[in-house]
Amino acid sequence: MKLGLILALFICIGCTSKKEQPSKNVQNPKVSLQTTQTNFIAGSPINLKFKTSNNNAPLKLLLKNAFGSVIIKKDTTNTALASFNIPKNYCRLAGNLHWKLLHQNIPLLKGKLYIETNTKNKTHVETYFGPRSITAGYNDYSMLTVVPTDIYDNPVDDSTQVTVKYQFQKNINETSLNTNNFIAWYNVRSTTKAGRILVTSESNGTTSKELTTIVFPSNAEDFKITASSAHNYADGNQIITFKSNIIKDKYGNTVSDGTLVNFIIKDEKGAYLNTVGTTISGIAETRTLHPDYAAKWTIKAFITGAAESNTINFNFEAAIKDYPIQFYENNRKLVIGPFKSFMKQLVPDGILVKIDIYDKKGNFIETKNTTTKNGVSSIYLETHYLPNDTYNFKIKAAGITKEYTKDLYGN
Repeated sequence: MKLGLILALFICIGCTSKKEQPSKNVQNPKVSLQTTQTNFIAGSPINLKFKTSNNNAPLKLLLKNAFGSVIIKKDTTNTALASFNIPKNYCRLAGNLHWKLLHQNIPLLKGKLYIETNTKNKTHVETYFGPRSITAGYNDYSMLTVVPTDIYDNPVDDSTQVTVKYQFQKNINETSLNTNNFIAWYNVRSTTKAGRILVTSESNGTTSKELTTIVFPSNAEDFKITASSAHNYADGNQIITFKSNIIKDKYGNTVSDGTLVNFIIKDEKGAYLNTVGTTISGIAETRTLHPDYAAKWTIKAFITGAAESNTINFNFEAAIKDYPIQFYENNRKLVIGPFKSFMKQLVPDGILVKIDIYDKKGNFIETKNTTTKNGVSSIYLETHYLPNDTYNFKIKAAGITKEYTKDLYGN
């Protein structure tokens, strides 16, 4: 029984097995290249012709260059030869063009063509220039890079001549360069005078567009300042003006408009004030108010990291020599003033009045600040802030300090 089952199984396997098909031998036609030209000009048409023993053979041509690879079919209109028209985009790219003739994916022949840059037609000139602003002197420069190409954007051959021209004021200079690794470059040096440098280039009869770099003044040199005012009274109202001379660099160029100048003011107490000016036509100017008390100012100006000015002094005389103080309403209302200036006129509004309050033991309680209006300042001391008691008052205004001891009482 088992033997019968085994025989039946072998019979089934034999019936379902497929017979191997004998492999077909591909008969490659004999071919030979008929096109003898191997060098072409970019943009010119390229046609490769092959003589073949079988005109009906399905021949194809594999092309490879910087664009990539492509397979093209033969021209069916030419029955005598196997003819292949190279696509235009492959004809326009300079460099090596490799080809292989295929039959049933089997290479029969291979070779390469060389496509030269098309210099017979108009040359295009690409230019790059920068930086577009440099500093006056002997160290800075802008670089001009020139890339001549043919009409198909192929870089021209090395040693192609490029002429560079650059103009500053009344001077026009010219220099000749040769391309190397497809480019030519030139450093346009800065000048000692501020202004514009115009640059252009030319190759094979084609001129580039005009390019510009601006030569800005170098770092400022030390300068001088002055101070002026209508009077020198410390009235807290008049304006004092600080002004520089024309600030220049070491080559005599006036510094750029907008250069920041810091004016530092120091008084006899060691306190500092700061005011800022920017240059217009090389001159920096700034203003500030007079102090409201006698003071001696020392002024110096700086251009950060570059230059500094001379030191000048300006002395202010006290405009307010004295002022009265009156206490009313159980000494809880203080009327300070009127404040009169150097011509006995009332001072402008806004003079600061500072009142330091101490208890009868000399312990500090608080400070009250107020300002003048119509030449007078007043303040009322409420009972919920200062209960009925004896207090010491130190009143400061216009650089004058007065002290009083008063009993505060009442509701």
